[in-house]
Amino acid sequence: MKAPSRLTAIRRRAESRMLDTFEIREYDDGYTYDETEGEDVRTYETLFTTAGRVKVEQGLSVRDLEVGGRTASSVTRTLSIPVSSDAVPVGAVAYCTAVHATSDPTLLGAALVIGGPAPGSQTTARRLEVTEVLS
Repeated sequence: MKAPSRLTAIRRRAESRMLDTFEIREYDDGYTYDETEGEDVRTYETLFTTAGRVKVEQGLSVRDLEVGGRTASSVTRTLSIPVSSDAVPVGAVAYCTAVHATSDPTLLGAALVIGGPAPGSQTTARRLEVTEVLS
């Protein structure tokens, strides 16, 4: 089997493990009242929806950071989406809209801020460094 066709097969296998669904959003400075939530929420544009898989790296650590005069905790992980997906701008948010039965159910509703892509040659997925503010 030639390298390009092997890579295609490996990418299909990687994508078969991307069982959760994410909306890639770009937030703006506006807010709107959400009757369901009973509060103002930031407005955004949905760039696209994609399958994805969140992977926790070895040595996972929660970091404390200052946010608006208070201390918040955050964790950095990797979000893998299909190589064929649209480009994702730095600062966009991957919002988890559906989780598979084999995924941690607390991933649903997670808002993962995209720090940047890590493009490479002959990769099996587009890997994005993401950070979630936990509190």
